[in-house]
Amino acid sequence: MLQRGNHNMRLRKTAMALGVFVFVGILMVLGTRDVYAQINSASVNAVGSASGLSTQELTILIARIIRAALGVLGIVFVALIVYAGYLYMISSGDPVKTANAKKIIKSAAIGLVIIFASYSIASYVLGRLLAAAGLAGTTTTTAAPYSEPLSGSLGSGMIENHYPGRNAIDIPRNTRIMITFKEPMNPDSFVKDDDKDPATTDDMNTDNLLIYPTDSVNGSEGVEAKDVALASTAVAVSYTEDLRTFVFDPIDLLGNALEDTNYTVKIQPDSLKADGTAVFSGAYAEGYEWSFEVSTEVDLTPPKVVSAIPVSSDNPYDRNVTIQITFNEAMDPVAVSGTYDPNQEKTFSNIEIVATPEGETKNNVYGSFLISNGYKTVEFTSFDACSKDPCGDTIYCLPALANIEVQAHAAGLSTDPPQASMIGGLFDGLADAAGNSLDGDGDGTAEGPGVSLDDYQWNFQTSDAINDDVPEIISLSPGIREENVDLNTQVKVTFNMLMQSSSLNSDAIRLIPDQVQELWYTLSQMSLNSNFQPANVEENPVYTQAMVDHASFWESDETQGIFYNYYPVISNDVKSVYQICMYPSYGPSNSESFSSCATTLQPYCCDGLPSNKACTTNKGTTLGD
Repeated sequence: MLQRGNHNMRLRKTAMALGVFVFVGILMVLGTRDVYAQINSASVNAVGSASGLSTQELTILIARIIRAALGVLGIVFVALIVYAGYLYMISSGDPVKTANAKKIIKSAAIGLVIIFASYSIASYVLGRLLAAAGLAGTTTTTAAPYSEPLSGSLGSGMIENHYPGRNAIDIPRNTRIMITFKEPMNPDSFVKDDDKDPATTDDMNTDNLLIYPTDSVNGSEGVEAKDVALASTAVAVSYTEDLRTFVFDPIDLLGNALEDTNYTVKIQPDSLKADGTAVFSGAYAEGYEWSFEVSTEVDLTPPKVVSAIPVSSDNPYDRNVTIQITFNEAMDPVAVSGTYDPNQEKTFSNIEIVATPEGETKNNVYGSFLISNGYKTVEFTSFDACSKDPCGDTIYCLPALANIEVQAHAAGLSTDPPQASMIGGLFDGLADAAGNSLDGDGDGTAEGPGVSLDDYQWNFQTSDAINDDVPEIISLSPGIREENVDLNTQVKVTFNMLMQSSSLNSDAIRLIPDQVQELWYTLSQMSLNSNFQPANVEENPVYTQAMVDHASFWESDETQGIFYNYYPVISNDVKSVYQICMYPSYGPSNSESFSSCATTLQPYCCDGLPSNKACTTNKGTTLGD
């Protein structure tokens, strides 16, 4: 009995101690947020610098740690109540056991009261102190919303993608820097003394684009980016024939072999589109910049093919199928994209599509190659218009009843393989973002062009039919109206069939905040097998999953009635691998009454419910088609 009494006494003391700990914790939270309101606090800045975190990141981290601790204390309180209830139930009327159980409940309740009282007292006292100091209103119960400066043009604005990505790490020293815009650009914006020939390279225009070691500016008073940026002659520039993607190739290796180096790329607001209008306007008028970290290593691993669609099969494919090749890493977009149309003097041949229709001779198919999926997927669409999709867009077809052979040529090797050789500053075959030639047979060694070496090729057959199946969304993550979503969770959209990679872009799949926020985002995708696992080159892929990476969401605060909502919007511009748009917008339903959201009479799907008009946010913003 004495041991049981001592045990219960310890529990009561523990409960009281928890209350005191929570009191101190709440004071720390409030103090932390007070420091956050006064962002120049020397002590927090010092700790942030030592930890490698920004002041804001540090304060948010501290607040979340303490919040997690408070959550644990709540669980402990519930456990004490359950334990005391258990003791009470098995006391069998024994007055001593019953009294012990009641004492535990009482002590735990006192601890809970202290938790709430400490918060109220601390909030009141701190509020009074701040009011006396003229700082009333600066304390909040959550970390203040934060947007990365000069970031919103990515996804939300004119920039479709770039490589390396925002805040990327472990980037090799021999990387190229690549930027893709949503509209054709004026090459003079990025090329100095441009000769107007995409088949050559030129020096970089440092008036509109700067590449510089981040710490050279941030850590040096009075030093401007232009003073430490790479010189015009230190970067060779090439661009795709559609004037949308520009590749910046530093002549010398970035960084050094001793320590990682952070670099910043800044696109100045004076950059112009091909039609002469400004690239950046409105909320994004100040331009765009991002940073990434270069490692001490040089990339000498050649790229390989991880997916080829359509796969080789004895069954013919409907002739409006899109040809896709996906690599395991980012590729040089100038090397993998272009047009084959000798009538227009366009003879891109790093990838060839060769057709042999029944009873006819072998010929190259006219068409264009586009790069997408974070520079990992190249896609071919022919120029033979053959039908229309439900949205009225033109469908293009391969030759009917033909054997189609795809030939992806490895770049020629330099004297330092796997690095590819360059002619006029460009590759004569496929190479990755670090300049390594294609490893077509996947043996880990780049052996140069040739079918028996490292060219990658396969074949399939076409029918004379046209596939008109409308794609459907079968899975969404986060789910419809899901709450308490992790602030950095990747948004995922899974389709019931293979999709055209180039259609899964930041205009067709948008991420819209229901508040004024500079929210950047980028798209990528992967092919899945029948088990919804990533499909490899030897498997028959079945589904496509689109992924959206983004800036951190803002954290809602239910206690203050502050809620931040986000709306992934998938328009009918997304298309199947057979170029069929998603109309109606079939997707998961939020009601048992519908097997699938949207109908031909109600073609919109709004939070899982069909509608005959465009969806809107909680605040009434129309989300478009």
